[in-house]
Amino acid sequence: MRLLTLDIRSFRSHADTSLQLGDGVTLIHGRNGTGKTNILEAIHYVCLTKSFLSSSDADCLRFDAAHFELEADLQSDAAQPAQAVRVYYSEAEGKNVFINRAPLESFSQIVGEFPCIALSPADIALTQGSPQDRRKFLDATVSQTNKAYLADLVTYRRVLTQRNKLLSELRFRKNSASQLDAWTESLINLSASIIEKRLSFTAEFASYIQKAYSLFSSFEEVPSLRYDSELVLPEQISRESLTAALTQKFRLLSDEEIRRGITLSGPHRDDLEFKINGVSLRKYASQGQHKTFIICLRLAQHFYITALLGERPVFLLDDVFSELDRDRVDNLIELLRPLGQSVITTTERREFEAIRYINTSGLFESKL
Repeated sequence: MRLLTLDIRSFRSHADTSLQLGDGVTLIHGRNGTGKTNILEAIHYVCLTKSFLSSSDADCLRFDAAHFELEADLQSDAAQPAQAVRVYYSEAEGKNVFINRAPLESFSQIVGEFPCIALSPADIALTQGSPQDRRKFLDATVSQTNKAYLADLVTYRRVLTQRNKLLSELRFRKNSASQLDAWTESLINLSASIIEKRLSFTAEFASYIQKAYSLFSSFEEVPSLRYDSELVLPEQISRESLTAALTQKFRLLSDEEIRRGITLSGPHRDDLEFKINGVSLRKYASQGQHKTFIICLRLAQHFYITALLGERPVFLLDDVFSELDRDRVDNLIELLRPLGQSVITTTERREFEAIRYINTSGLFESKL
């Protein structure tokens, strides 16, 4: 997967910026406040329709601009004709996404078409933050490789919202109890499908993160991960056994759910536990070990998506050099070279052989 051109208009700090990106590694450098991270955000938008940061569309508008617009040409590794992607947002019209000028009916249609991975300082939440952060990582990874999973996830969220609304109403009136059974059955079936795919991913992904660690000679820990569910998982995992376990769980929680007016079990409450040398990363690791794990987690995500799609994701790395010494920086650059297109931001230009440089300070100065 390669991003060939990118046009950014009224997005964050960029009034009107046009870039051409080559193959391999591109280093974007410049002073703080010159829009380096915003370029990575824009790339993520055209690939996945949203920022990799916790930002709303409105947050990405430049100052008092009425709208922003992003346009890009992207080409697959299979050398098919390049495709044009356009993302347009205004507060009046909302967000609209177009591929080759055709509007998308659902933003989920683009997921997996232009695979993209971002590594940023905010990723510390993956190892130190809430279960929601790790679920987002899990869902984003599987969704880019499995459209059936993404469809189940989108439907699950809709059903969960409706079931919670009904549970809230049941606290005050009992005549909707029969409706609850239908929503519960639907939620159970979707939950079983989602959990089955997550368990399969967790087992398969372990080898990819171990591979990532093995590529750094200075990383001596042994990484592992475990899917952590409130559900008592059956010994023999299957759709049928998970459905039976979920049915029993919801039966036991029925009165409590009505009393509290909320769904108390399901994949929206599960977690992904990361470990090194068999112990919890979140509880016992040093800051250096957290940072190491995150870098390897994103590398593993790249390996996993490449293996399943046969398409190398665009790899975005925001301000990673500040977390590494020179030897590990050199090691990382060498690892990135064969991985397709990578775009790295840094405040200082560092010299490496055979990579492309973009100076954002120069970009902005040329427009003043």
